[in-house]
Formats: sequence, C-alpha cells, structure tokens
Amino acid sequence: TQIETALSTCDALVALLHPAFHECNWTDQEIGFAMGRGAAVFSVHFGQPPYGFIGRVQAFNGNGKTATALARELFDAYRKNKQTHLRMAEVLVGLFEQSGSFQDAKERIDYLEELEIWEPSFAARIKSAAGGNSQIAGAWGVPERTEALVNKWAKAK
Repeated sequence: TQIETALSTCDALVALLHPAFHECNWTDQEIGFAMGRGAAVFSVHFGQPPYGFIGRVQAFNGNGKTATALARELFDAYRKNKQTHLRMAEVLVGLFEQSGSFQDAKERIDYLEELEIWEPSFAARIKSAAGGNSQIAGAWGVPERTEALVNKWAKAK
C-alpha cells in the first residue's frame, strides 16, 4: 500500500539498475506505473543497461561515483527537466527561505540564480526572506544578489 501511494503521488522516480534488478518482479511495473502517470523517470546504470521505455533516455553512470556526486547529477537533471523544473524551483525557494546559516544562504542563492523558470510569487517570497531571515540578510553579498535576481525576472516579464 505504501509503495502504491508513493507511486501515485511522486513527482519523479529514479531507477537504480543493478545486475539483480530483475530478481524482483515489481521493478518494471513500478517504473511503468510512474511513467504511465507522467512522472519524470531517470535511471542510473550500476551494471544493468537501461532497456524498454527507460532505454530511450541515456542512463546516468553510477559506477565509481560517490553518492554525493550522483545526487548532484540527478538534482541538476530534475532541476532542468520540463516535467519537474517548476517543482524543483519551488523547493529551492523554500530552502532559501529557511536558510539556517550564512553558508546556506550563499549556496542557495547560487541555485536561485540558475533557475530557468520563475513564478510571480517567488519575488515576494525571496524579498521577504531577505528581509526577515537574519542568516540571509547578514550573508555577505546575498541581499544584493537577491535584489538583482528579483529585478532580472521583473524585466524578463
């Protein structure tokens, strides 16, 4: 029941393709279910080449990579994917708002500056965070970058 609920509500799915992937009769069905409802599906090659519907898209190579490096590749892919880029942008704005340190604020403004999509509500949320979160307001250069980002998107309208 939990897996069905997750598959019915997920925005995305990552299939980790390893040599024992086919030992479970459910893996192909889970991928098909997610793809059938239009969720963005990516695969990571750990010794099992992609096949079927997921074979249409180049798999990420997971061999020899750290979890952090692979997570960053997947993060970037979902951030740029047309099916997930808006949801990822919303998450990034939320993370920026919740910055708990100067370092968080500096890292998260970097991500916001890379956004390829913008919702009108983002400007107010980002400005409010810059004024109300001391970790953003006090992070060197972040308030100025925040203002420049909001202005950039205002001009893009």
